[in-house]
Amino acid sequence: MTVYVGVDGGGTYTRALAFDPSGAVFGEGRSGPSNWQTVGVEAAVQAVREAALTAVGGHELGGLGACLAGVDLPEDEARLGEPLRAALGCDVRVENDIVAAAFAAPGDPVGVVSSGTGSAVAMLQGGAVRRLLALNEYTGPGGGAGDIVRQALRAAILGAQRAAPETLLSQLVQQAFGLPDHITLARATESKELPGWQVALMVVPLCAQAAQAGDAVAAAILEEQGRALGEVSGHFFAAHAPQGELTVALHGG
Repeated sequence: MTVYVGVDGGGTYTRALAFDPSGAVFGEGRSGPSNWQTVGVEAAVQAVREAALTAVGGHELGGLGACLAGVDLPEDEARLGEPLRAALGCDVRVENDIVAAAFAAPGDPVGVVSSGTGSAVAMLQGGAVRRLLALNEYTGPGGGAGDIVRQALRAAILGAQRAAPETLLSQLVQQAFGLPDHITLARATESKELPGWQVALMVVPLCAQAAQAGDAVAAAILEEQGRALGEVSGHFFAAHAPQGELTVALHGG
C-alpha cells in the first residue's frame, strides 16, 4: 500500500503521521528536533526521515509534506527539500510549521499565534498564508521559549549575586542542572554544553513553577514575553485583516 506522511517539526521534537489513500491516519512517528537553524541541515533531515519511516511502518511512501520550524525563506525550502527527496525517494513539499497551524485553525480568515521553542505569527486569508518574518531574535515577535530562557537565566545569575532582585529562579535553575553555584551556572551558559532545546525544556517550566509560587521576577518575565507576542500579533492582524472580527487561534507548547 502506498501511503503519505505529514510532518510537524520544531526546535524540540518532530512528529509524523502516515495516511492511507482514503485519508485515514494509521501510523505515527516521533524523533528529535528538526529546526535546521539550530541543529543543522543533516540532523534536521535525519529527524524528519526517522519520524516519517517510523510512521510508514514498512509501506511504500508516496509523498511527504513537512512543515518545519526554521523554514523562513524560499531558499530554505530547497535547502531541506532536496536532501529529503534524496533520503526518502519520493515527492516532498516543505513549508514553515506555522502554515500547518494556519490551515488547521478554524475559519478563513483566521490569525494564528504560535509559541513553542520559538514564536511565529501568521494569517490565513482567501486560502493563502501570510507569515510574519521570524529569522532570528532580531526579526521574530518574541514570546518563545528562547526569549524566556534568556531572561530567566540572566535573572537567576544576577539575582544570586544580589545585582538584581532575588528570585527563586537562582535556586531552581542551579538544582535542575545539578550545579553548586551561580559561577558554575554562568560557565555552563558560556560553554553551551547542552543543546538550546534541552535548556528550554528545563528552564521554561521552572520559570512557570517559580511564578506560580509567587516569585515576582519569574511572573514578570512571563508577562513581558506574553505582552510582546500579543502586541506584535495585534499590529500584524490589524494591518492585514479585513474589517470586522477576526478569529485568533493559539498554537504551540
